[in-house]
Amino acid sequence: MHICRWYCISISLFLLFGTLPEFCSAKSFPAIAVLSQIKGKVKAGPAKKMVEGTNGLLLRYRQRVRTEKEGRATVFIKDGSEIRLFADTVLTVGARKTHNSRWARYRLILRSGSFWGHFVRGKNHVEISGGSMRLQLSDASIRFTKKKTRNDIAVTSGKVKVFNKSSFVKLQRGQRLYQIQKNDFMPQKVSMIPNELKLWIEPSEPVFSGTKPIELKLNMQVVRSGSDRKVERPGPVFLKGNYYNLDIPDSIRLNTDGNAAVRIKVDPPSQEDRTFEGSVTFHAIMDHSAFDDVRDGKVRVKLGSL
Repeated sequence: MHICRWYCISISLFLLFGTLPEFCSAKSFPAIAVLSQIKGKVKAGPAKKMVEGTNGLLLRYRQRVRTEKEGRATVFIKDGSEIRLFADTVLTVGARKTHNSRWARYRLILRSGSFWGHFVRGKNHVEISGGSMRLQLSDASIRFTKKKTRNDIAVTSGKVKVFNKSSFVKLQRGQRLYQIQKNDFMPQKVSMIPNELKLWIEPSEPVFSGTKPIELKLNMQVVRSGSDRKVERPGPVFLKGNYYNLDIPDSIRLNTDGNAAVRIKVDPPSQEDRTFEGSVTFHAIMDHSAFDDVRDGKVRVKLGSL
């Protein structure tokens, strides 16, 4: 039950980060992120002393994460932001200090590769650099790919400011920049994300019977945005839910028709639980760098009881 393990890690991080100092000495920096949900080979740490990445490894100011071929990993930031690194990616995690030395704003550097990220900084925005591109965002989700000759940016929620050497543009939810170079006039390059990952649940109104678990069938299909026309796009999917009693398969992949059906076991909440609101939201992203043209999929299901 990897979702349960994920929640245990999150709670542990919350308690750990709460005990960390807000100021750094000359010789040490506070941990600002943690490595988790590793698949394949991943390395992390100072640029010249990177070690094998492990779930729960703390990341400090200016440290890097590198995923190897077929490797993937999630970086959880102290403020609740989440970054999913795809294969062949190098990311530097850091923070920019203000004049009074408070750790007020995070700064990330995408040195190569691709990631999906959801950032929740509120008024203190995140700054992300990648080659000639610079992004500023808060309360937004993006996919960002940096290659030798071009950059791709797709906004799946919120708003993002994007700067290059010669122009500036503000991307809205559902918009993207495709194959952008450093001197391109970006306002002329904005387009809509053409596809999305559609999710739906069977049964549509599941009900708990006593202490028995519910088995859900979660269906996925890549479709053309706005028309629901099926798109043949096979590939891996990263699926998560916002409820602790879920049993989700560790490996999910769309077939050649661009669809998949996943069985999920849902156990009822404990009797002492006063936080469960009676519903679960499932969130799925394409877990590979080649899917900047596919928006995230989300579905909310209400769980009743007899």
